[in-house]
Amino acid sequence: MEDKRRIIIVSDVHGCIEEFKELLDLINYKSPNVRAILLGDLIDRGPESAQCVKLARELDLECVKGNHEVKFLKWHKGNKHFDYPKYYDEFSDDDINYINRMPLYIKLAEDFWILHAGVKSGIPLEKQKANDLTYLRYNDPDGKFVSVKKVARGEAPEAVFWTAYGSFGATIVYGHEVHSLTDIRVDKFDDQTACYGIDTGACFGGRLSAIYFEDGKYVDLVQVQAKKEYAKYFGRNT
Repeated sequence: MEDKRRIIIVSDVHGCIEEFKELLDLINYKSPNVRAILLGDLIDRGPESAQCVKLARELDLECVKGNHEVKFLKWHKGNKHFDYPKYYDEFSDDDINYINRMPLYIKLAEDFWILHAGVKSGIPLEKQKANDLTYLRYNDPDGKFVSVKKVARGEAPEAVFWTAYGSFGATIVYGHEVHSLTDIRVDKFDDQTACYGIDTGACFGGRLSAIYFEDGKYVDLVQVQAKKEYAKYFGRNT
């Protein structure tokens, strides 16, 4: 592990500003011995998307790009072919620049990766497709991306969640998929690596989660219960 600080990774905030502030108070993010990283999807669903981006930016927090940031940037760059939420107009130039600068992944070490959605097996992190890093949930045995809609309709019986194709040669922390409104998901592999899915659906009335690592090893989990259900949960986070 190259970074000797305590690594604290916070999952999908989705506009839940009160929960975000409460969790930040719990994780001691201001400490020089702490490196706090956000897993993307700061925006949409919850009540205060613009405020969440502003707070993360003003605190200079690292954040990988999620699919909801990708969607916003497509709109901002000229794709106006969908009904956009009014708060898209609330983002300042500094906010938009902050979103633009979000990396697709953060590689803490050769064997420790942080990203929003998923990866394909057998492909170096640097060569993973942006669409997979921000959108992937399911793929088939040939490594083909399978949409969640096809899985829900029963049209892709061979598709499984991407972590089933591990190990990936690295421990990976990701968000994007709400496996549970209370518990994180951990997939462990024979090479001592694991995949940690930590989106526990704060915007759906679940919990906002932060996971702690020291020297590349899992240490602890801190969670904040959502104040309310801000969006309807249908069993999958889209």
